[in-house]
Amino acid sequence: MLKKIILTLFFAFVFAPGVFADEISDVKTFFNNFVNASNTYATNLPSYYVPNAKIVRVVYKPDGTTQDVVIPFDRYLQELKKGAVLAKTVKYKNRYENQKVTKSGSDYKLSAIRIPRNDKTGLPAHFIITKTKNGFKIKEEYMGTNVQKFLNAK
Repeated sequence: MLKKIILTLFFAFVFAPGVFADEISDVKTFFNNFVNASNTYATNLPSYYVPNAKIVRVVYKPDGTTQDVVIPFDRYLQELKKGAVLAKTVKYKNRYENQKVTKSGSDYKLSAIRIPRNDKTGLPAHFIITKTKNGFKIKEEYMGTNVQKFLNAK
């Protein structure tokens, strides 16, 4: 009996880290595909999210304070469609640097610095990514922005 327990623990410690590392690699691949879809204004962009994903913009105000603005997911999708034409025209793209993935319960948190077009420094962003029967999906998108018009979002 003790031998069986020791063998089970041994295999768990030897093989579990490999499975975890593979999933982190899969999360990074999923995220890079999402960034590519975003930057090419792909029409399947909504498929990267779970239904009713939480969308948060952290607005950095001129006085140095911040304010979280939660955007309803259906409105977010409408804004994506409306903004795609202009974004494509001006070749708007985001880069995500210093990506770090951590396991958070059954989900993964991908943290990065989002650097939009023409920005030099960028602002923090994170995505909570969950595994579904249809693959990985974004459950929460949390991004810093200097765009003040989000404060008037209704």
